[in-house]
Amino acid sequence: MIEYREIGAPTVTKPMTEGPERQRSDRTRRPRFMRKTLIAITALIVIGAGVYFLAIYPRIQNYQALNAAAAAAGKKAVTVVEATQTSSAPDLVLPGNIQANQQTSIFARVDGYIARWYADIGAHVEPGQVLADIDAPQIDANLRMAQAQLELAEANLKLAQTNSVRSRQLFQNHVIAQQELDTVLATEQVQKATRDNAAAALKSAQDMKAFEQIRAPFAGTITARFIDVGFLVTSGSVTSVHTLFDLIQSDPVRVLVQVPQADISSVKPGAPATITVDQYPDEAFAGKIARDAGAFDPTSRTLLLEIDVPNPDGRLFAGMYAHARFSLPSPTAALLIPNNAILIDAKGSRIVVVDASNQIHIKSVKLGRDFGTKREILSGLDPQDRVVQNPADDLHEGMPVSIQSTTQGAQDKTTS
Repeated sequence: MIEYREIGAPTVTKPMTEGPERQRSDRTRRPRFMRKTLIAITALIVIGAGVYFLAIYPRIQNYQALNAAAAAAGKKAVTVVEATQTSSAPDLVLPGNIQANQQTSIFARVDGYIARWYADIGAHVEPGQVLADIDAPQIDANLRMAQAQLELAEANLKLAQTNSVRSRQLFQNHVIAQQELDTVLATEQVQKATRDNAAAALKSAQDMKAFEQIRAPFAGTITARFIDVGFLVTSGSVTSVHTLFDLIQSDPVRVLVQVPQADISSVKPGAPATITVDQYPDEAFAGKIARDAGAFDPTSRTLLLEIDVPNPDGRLFAGMYAHARFSLPSPTAALLIPNNAILIDAKGSRIVVVDASNQIHIKSVKLGRDFGTKREILSGLDPQDRVVQNPADDLHEGMPVSIQSTTQGAQDKTTS
């Protein structure tokens, strides 16, 4: 034991083992303190990161957006499109309407009532086939009267001929005078003319009798029936009579297409054409240009073409909407842009392009063929130009703009 003594204090005796125990306690406290310090530092880092991403970073983004908006202030946003350069001209696709080769409405030529009808809608009929019978009593009466008039005229003519023979003999025997003979011979001529007139009237009555049967004028399909048994029909003009049947002939069908003036030199009668309809999306119908109108429509500046398309199975119907595709030869590559990127006014045909420094330039161009949604540019446009779509009237030369979006022009691999 070691005794420690202080002046004026009692003597304290401590064990010899106190020093080593204190050393061990100090060593135990140090790791705990370091762990607490590390945890505190980590917590501070996490809190700082959370504050940065939740409060500071959004403010930085907003600040950058405000700077960008401020930089773009006063600049108009435009949408640009790149020109489409093709190795050959794409096919010319134009809308068309399908019409029957022949079509007509059938009317009555006599007055009467429908006695019977034999063909309904969808029925295929041959030329001359009876479609309906009309009961026309007046026509029958006129026919009987004409027959009686002819019989009377023939009897009068026979009597006049007999009188002529007798009068000639009497004149030769100097029994009657020349004047009396001339009168008898003239009476024979009158009766002959009367007989001929009665024969013509009978033929006319017979023809009217034939009109009691409604016949098909050509082979085709009945598309409408407007009558029934007992229906009253009358003859007359188209505006005052009732239609009996509608008849069409749909093999072949005709496709009517309006061709723009710029493409008429490439589309000639006899050239092939391909017809498609929405009802058969995976099928094309081969046709041939049969004829053209021979003159342009002064309103649309287009030429009407008729394309004959065989339709033996009747899958194409009159009134259908169709697309006609023409393969156009093109010796050089075609440069195409959308139609809505072209300005056409009193100054001519122009386009608006954006250069590398995003400034507006207005170019005059020469237009070529029209391919529906796109137009060929013959001169004035470079393949790398960025063309403004739907250019506004307030765009002017040298005006700074911002690019809102860019539409890439796909390479057309269509070959003629």
